[in-house]
Amino acid sequence: MFHHLFVCTGPTCSQQGAEETLQILQQKLEEHHLRKNVRVTLCRCLGQCGNGPNMVIYPEGTWYGHMEEKEVGRLVKEHLIEGKVLSRLVQIPVD
Repeated sequence: MFHHLFVCTGPTCSQQGAEETLQILQQKLEEHHLRKNVRVTLCRCLGQCGNGPNMVIYPEGTWYGHMEEKEVGRLVKEHLIEGKVLSRLVQIPVD
């Protein structure tokens, strides 16, 4: 299955560790040979600054917050490979 991840690298998420999270994400995608099936797009702000680092995964439209480095391996294995949502990290977007 093809996934498209939007990773927030805006000022607040960056202060909350977005760059480190992104580096681990890229490493895990390589380790699991997912680079052809997963596109990662950096975005400036997802509007959920209090929950950062944030990302959204499509085609499901699942919003994740508090995506610290330690959670990225689980995200890749459970969501991207096994198709399971990490319910404790799911964020409901607020306008």
